[in-house]
This record gives sequence, C-alpha cells and structure tokens, in this order.
Amino acid sequence: MPQSHTRPMRFEDYYRVMGVAADADAAAIKQAYRRHARLLHPDVNPSADAHASMARINEAYDVLADPQRRTAYDGVRRRHGAPRQATAGAAAGDTPAAPDLPSDWQQGFKYEGAPTTGRGGGEGFSDFFTGMFGRSAKPEPPDAKPERGADEHVKLVIDASDAIAGAVRSVSVRSLAPDDKGHRAAVTRNLQVQIPKGVRAGQHLRLPGQGSSGRGGGAPGDLYLEIQFKDATREQSRDVLEPLPLAPWEAALGGDVTTTTPAGEVSVTVPPDTPHGKRLRLKGRGLAGPAGELAGDMVLQVEVKLPPSTLPGARAAYEVMAAAVGRDFHPRGGQA
Repeated sequence: MPQSHTRPMRFEDYYRVMGVAADADAAAIKQAYRRHARLLHPDVNPSADAHASMARINEAYDVLADPQRRTAYDGVRRRHGAPRQATAGAAAGDTPAAPDLPSDWQQGFKYEGAPTTGRGGGEGFSDFFTGMFGRSAKPEPPDAKPERGADEHVKLVIDASDAIAGAVRSVSVRSLAPDDKGHRAAVTRNLQVQIPKGVRAGQHLRLPGQGSSGRGGGAPGDLYLEIQFKDATREQSRDVLEPLPLAPWEAALGGDVTTTTPAGEVSVTVPPDTPHGKRLRLKGRGLAGPAGELAGDMVLQVEVKLPPSTLPGARAAYEVMAAAVGRDFHPRGGQA
C-alpha cells in the first residue's frame, strides 16, 4: 500500500483559543471575543504575533458564535479533540500542541450551512476550518509553491454479496478543491466505485487522484476506501459466516434445505440430530482469492427456531412430544 507523504491535518481547540469553557453560552463567547479584540487591536498591540493571534480568535469565534457550526465542530472535538478540557480564563494562544487528526477525521461530520470565508475575509484561516465550513478568502496566488493535495479516507460499508460477486457502489467524498474563482473550498463529490471480487473487511482500496486538490499546480491526493461488512455478515479470512435458520424437525430429522446466502440460493444437506450452533461448510462459496489461490468457504451456522405455541396446532404438537419423549430427554442433565 503506498504511503501518504502529506502533512497531517491539525485539530484546533477553539474553546481554548477563546479562553472559554466548552459549555460557555453565547454571551460568554461574545464577551471573550471583545476582550481579545481590545487586547490585540493594532493600536494597542502592533506586533506580528498579535495579528496572528487575532486571526486565530476570528477563526474560533466564527465557529463558536454560529450554533450550526458549533454543533458540527463539537462532534469532531468529542471524537478527535484535545485531551484536556477547555477552561475559562485561559489566555489567547495559550494552547497545548494541537493533536494530529486521524486520516478519517471527517467520518460522521455533518454540516449543511453555507460556506464562509470567516470574519474579515478569513485570511490565514486553517485548512481545518476550510475543510469543515468554508473556502479560503483569497484565490491561490499564481506563484504558489507546488504542494501535493491531502489523501482522503472514507469507510465504505458493503454486503458480503458485493465482495463475492463484485459490485458498483456510490460513495460520497468531502475534500478541498478550488472553486470557479480559484478559492480553496470544501466540496462534496459522489463517485461510482467498482468493488472487486474477493475484497476483504479492513482492506483499503486506493483511487489515485481522487483526494483533495493540490496547491500551486501540485498533484491531487488519493482516496482510500476502507471496506467494512454490514453487521449481519461476519467474515473470517476468506470464509464468510452466515446463519442457517432451521425448524426443529429439520435439525432433528435432517435432509436437504434451501437457503439464501450472499452467494445466492444454495442447497445444503443437514445431517440428522444437528444441534443449534453447529457449522456446515460449503467449499469454495466464500470470497475469491488472488489469482492462483482458492476461494474461501461459506460457513453456515445453525440456528434452531422454535415455532411459537400460539400457532394453530403447535401447542398440541408440543404436548404430544412431551408425552412421547419427556421421560427420556433431559436438556439440563440429570433425571426428570
């Protein structure tokens, strides 16, 4: 698997930047913003550091003062944010080293508001902010240094049947790209992806050039799809484990039964006295292997299903069975 050489995205703890608690109300956030604005105003503090600090304050306020953006940001912060809780009264810029975000940090992120360039045009706003909410304030300069775009990672949940037979599935990707005016903006694209036969849970499919766009003419990043199977289907190696529901008489008497699996309808021979939990193996019906390797197996795990006594005739049948075998059958061991 190719390795990414892109700079990792850094998380920004906006509560700590503003010096407010994570449960601060709107009034406290506005008060903190005004306090920082007075302290960092160019007439009071003309240093270059003050300008950079005010840019971070503007970015933080743009997120925390907007309820929709704050809700979306809080979700990211809970999953990937700084380990220490923000506390009221922290000085602007008094932040620990920001943690690197995992490659799939946008998984589960949801924001449907309008894009924004932030207060004062958003000059110098971080890629973290732009990736969530908006676009860069200025178009990319023509002499920008070439820089490869970031790789994007998305989890793709599929059925075992997709892995057995192959399929085409739609995937939604959120990445950074220039808009029609050259501003770097967060965009969502829908791609049709070919799922190859034999793909396994946890495997990564690489789509070259489908990540975020590069800067200054740099190459775009790649898109990595992490394959996951739906909960109803469990996969072990190249074997696929599926339930096989049986009626009590099918499990006791045995015989051929037909069942639907991710590989389609199959007929399976059930031996007499098959207990609940027993596994029956269908050779070569699992996931395909690489060229020259055998396919895995379809493993069917027996689940004996009891008819409810409320069905017509069921209670009488249970009473007949109890009278016929109750003396000799001891499901909990010991004697009746």
